Amino acid sequence: LDEKVRFIDDQINTFSKAFLGLTVSCARCHDHKFDAISQKDYYALFGIMSSCRPGRSAMETPEKQGVNGKALLELKPRIKESISSVWLESIATLRDRLCRDDELWKKADNKSVLFPWAMLEKDLSKGVSFADAWRKQLDVWEKSRTERDAASQGQILQRWNFAQPDDFAGWTRTGVGLGDNEPASAGEFVVDVSGDNALFGIYPAGIYSHRVSNKHPARLTSRDTKIDGEFDLWLRTIGSPLSSARFVVHDYPRKGVVFPTVDCKNHWQWQKLDMSYWSGDTIHVELTTAADAPLLAQNEPRSWFGVREVMIVPKGHSVPAESSEHLDPWFEIAAQSPPRSREDAAGQFASAVELAIQAWMKGSATDQQAILLDLCMKQDLLPSKLDDLGDAKGLVIEYRRLEGEIPVPTRIPTLEETDSRTQALFVRGDHKKPGEEVARGFLSAINASPYSTKQSGRLELAEDILREDNPLTRRVIVNRLWHHLFGRGLVGTPDNFGRLGHLPSHPQLLDHLAERFQSQGGSIKEMIRYLVTSKTWQLSSRPSSTATQVDPDNNLYSHSNVKRLEAEAIRDSLLAVSGRLDSTLFGKPVSGNSNRRSVYLRVTRNALDPFLRAFDFPEPFSAVGRRDVTNVPAQSLTLMNDEHIASMATSWMTVLLADKATSDDDRVRSMFVDALGRTADRAEIELARSYVEGVKQSYAAIETQVRELDSRIQNRQLAIDQRFAQVRDKMMVESKVKPSSNDAISPAPIGRWDFESSAEDVVGSLHANLQKGATLNAGALVVDGKGYAVTEPLKQTLKEKTLEAWVQLDSIDQHGGGVMAIQSSTGGLFDAIVFAEKRDGQWLAGSNNFHRTQSFGGPAETEAVDRPIHIAIAYQLNGKVIGYRDGKAYGEAYQSNGPLEFKAGEAIVSFGVRHLPAGGNRMLKGRILRAQLYDRALSPEQVVASAQSTAMYVSDSQILASLSETERKQVELDRSQIKEWNAKLETLRPKNGHSAELIAWSDLARALFTFKEFLFVK
Repeated sequence: LDEKVRFIDDQINTFSKAFLGLTVSCARCHDHKFDAISQKDYYALFGIMSSCRPGRSAMETPEKQGVNGKALLELKPRIKESISSVWLESIATLRDRLCRDDELWKKADNKSVLFPWAMLEKDLSKGVSFADAWRKQLDVWEKSRTERDAASQGQILQRWNFAQPDDFAGWTRTGVGLGDNEPASAGEFVVDVSGDNALFGIYPAGIYSHRVSNKHPARLTSRDTKIDGEFDLWLRTIGSPLSSARFVVHDYPRKGVVFPTVDCKNHWQWQKLDMSYWSGDTIHVELTTAADAPLLAQNEPRSWFGVREVMIVPKGHSVPAESSEHLDPWFEIAAQSPPRSREDAAGQFASAVELAIQAWMKGSATDQQAILLDLCMKQDLLPSKLDDLGDAKGLVIEYRRLEGEIPVPTRIPTLEETDSRTQALFVRGDHKKPGEEVARGFLSAINASPYSTKQSGRLELAEDILREDNPLTRRVIVNRLWHHLFGRGLVGTPDNFGRLGHLPSHPQLLDHLAERFQSQGGSIKEMIRYLVTSKTWQLSSRPSSTATQVDPDNNLYSHSNVKRLEAEAIRDSLLAVSGRLDSTLFGKPVSGNSNRRSVYLRVTRNALDPFLRAFDFPEPFSAVGRRDVTNVPAQSLTLMNDEHIASMATSWMTVLLADKATSDDDRVRSMFVDALGRTADRAEIELARSYVEGVKQSYAAIETQVRELDSRIQNRQLAIDQRFAQVRDKMMVESKVKPSSNDAISPAPIGRWDFESSAEDVVGSLHANLQKGATLNAGALVVDGKGYAVTEPLKQTLKEKTLEAWVQLDSIDQHGGGVMAIQSSTGGLFDAIVFAEKRDGQWLAGSNNFHRTQSFGGPAETEAVDRPIHIAIAYQLNGKVIGYRDGKAYGEAYQSNGPLEFKAGEAIVSFGVRHLPAGGNRMLKGRILRAQLYDRALSPEQVVASAQSTAMYVSDSQILASLSETERKQVELDRSQIKEWNAKLETLRPKNGHSAELIAWSDLARALFTFKEFLFVK
């Protein structure tokens, strides 16, 4: 990349806005103000920027052909010569195959070069004579050629045929892939850089980005064209899937309904783009490789495109489908001397191929011959494998070695000097009503002479901004430096030095700093060093009584201004104090929940980080020289209530409380030093300790209530479970099913879903929500490979656990679907019951990236389509994972590196999906009749009991129906009471499960975060 151009862009974008206000001040005295920005001035400067098209520059080597380009180009003729020799020797074999190998005719489809023979054979089998059958195929070809010729005639606004160098002359080529080359002549070929084949393709005349390597960047753009009326854009392209073609309106590259974009296909195809919406506007055509599309770039290191023709035609004008031009070399011979038999036709086809090879060797092939050779090669009519090409194999291997050394260039977004023009003045801002053209130039009050350049004028503008006799730029720079260091600029409006801006408080100082900045070579570091070593910088923030009366706004800088930290610095301070700050240098942008420094946060204009936004992070819609500094309740509320802030306070206190030998007084002193940079006085220590003790007492009382409620809930639930177990056993005995042993009865699950009439948790509050078409039907959750269900967040932390489900599959041949999973809210971490992800038919304990997954080695499933089966997976605290099917051990247990801990409030349970986000092969097809989640690893006996108790499953609704009216009302009353107690627990129980001491000290930490001393710099 040209460093000078990048420097120019920085100067224009950073400094121009400050003195491009409505007016500017006199360069000498600052007092005299005069109008400088008229509408024409605006358009003069706007024209400079609008003459540059958005682009993506690849950081390449200075060589025009790129790394190894020259050596690769020298190899290609030798490869062609060697392959041509082998092909010519194979012509006799080709002729013989055409006569004797019937399979060639039988498998020919309409894309095959031998398709006419397939049609010929079809007619012959019906008793049609050879002469008539051949005449029919000849008529089809002649009609196709007539349609091709007619399509290039008629009303065409613009046509570019890239077989003609003159048509290519007006197009701009960017990137090594296109370089300075003229359009490729017919017969251009590309070497395959991988696989068994030697060649990737042989092409007709056109423009190709991958003539040397498909790593090379390429972007091809046309001149601007005015569209008056309803027109379509037709492009005849080929390329890799992510390469694209589009038209760009007024250099504004977008994608959408009225900004259509098409991806290239790996075969020649006419593609149409409707431009009727943009009648009256100016467009240019653009073709790019995947990584080089402005704004729409794709991260694909290998990409390429080719184009033969581009046409702008009236709406409704048709172009021929990709047709039979590859048949021209063959049928032109046959038209002169019609074949009388299959042998004659085969000989003429072989002769056409032979002539095409000879022309290709000499560099005189036609488009039709090139396409014919390409199809013959790809359809195995000519040798294409490396092992069949003799000496060419070694040359291709060397080509691949050299091509492999080509680096994938790094792209950056930039502006590109292409088709510069003078911008017209829009009448009342309407781009449909262009007025007089306004020459590109600088501010007319400073220099009214237009720029005399054929380019955009960016270079000239940058030179005017930085010229020796222009003090405005230097004033802007030093004023911004003063603003960032002292909290307010010498000119209080750093974005406006004009009539609507403030006068400088110290004009002589501003000029002194500007002149010093110039004399020191424009060094920002030197200027910062000069300012922070000044007496003014070192002043206290305490104003004198006289200053308070005479200069309450401190315009004279008699003392330092108290400054609030910027949003990013507040966030970094929180992370640093909590001990979570990740100081790793460099890397990709991260989300606000990351522990990396704020300079690495991802800034998405429509989804700004809420914490930064609360503290006046600027909206990224325009340059902001001076941020707002507000003091609103939302800031304090964020520091007190934000979950991420709370977790940082907890992290800080976890470390502080880990040292049991430290006294509470010392802890408070340490907190003040870490957070505020000073020690706490005695009164502050006492107040902090009193606060902590008060919070601990409050939470101790709450813990007592929680324990009492937990006990009530467990006792009441146990009574319900025992009553239901008795009834269930009785009903199963009546159904001749052996009841469970009381000794082996399973503990109560923390979540149970029977999917009878709802997806609610019948023992707790982990109610599930149906997603994407999942339904409840006949006592089961029905998932169809798209739908699924997810629950509310877990109310307690789980480590040791058991997942249990009764499931019937729609088919055995599905792969990777999840029956039941416990996972983080995004699905990044999960444990799950999964079917056939690693091996067909086998049940699996699925986990993220298989971290806790090994094969049980159990038998392949054969019955789950015909009946519901019971599946359970137990995760023991020591990391052992045990699988069960219908109450019996499934395969062999194994030792994992788990179990993974799923924290309360941060995990969910899902059904029908392996993990979120839903999609791909993660989805299950089948019926989930029941599911249970335990906070312990069930023993083999407990799993057997659970499986046997539901061998003929008796649902809760069936049990309720069998109870007496009095018993049903008692169950409903008990469940209502449990629900009420659980709701109360929700309000009482700490969501994170922390101790009262940790919560109390964490609350104190959050209180310190709200101190002005933490947020402001004195």
